[in-house]
Amino acid sequence: MWERLYRLWIAHADDLRRELGDIQTQRMLSEANQVLPRLEGRRAVLLTLRRRADAAPAAVGAADTMLGPGRHFGGGPASIEGTPQ
Repeated sequence: MWERLYRLWIAHADDLRRELGDIQTQRMLSEANQVLPRLEGRRAVLLTLRRRADAAPAAVGAADTMLGPGRHFGGGPASIEGTPQ
């Protein structure tokens, strides 16, 4: 999806300039040209976080912490679920 989006931005740069202006278009094209070469071979990863049932509600704007890799709140190993690539 990102590769297609970045290629479309580059291909339609003139249209973007007319719609969004020079500054925003230049920022978008800079991002596309910087990130596009690094996309090959990358795959999407989905990360799901759950709050412990006994955890107090977080204050507005507060950040939570995560346990280390392979750990979950119950103390045993984390479940590993994946989708074939």
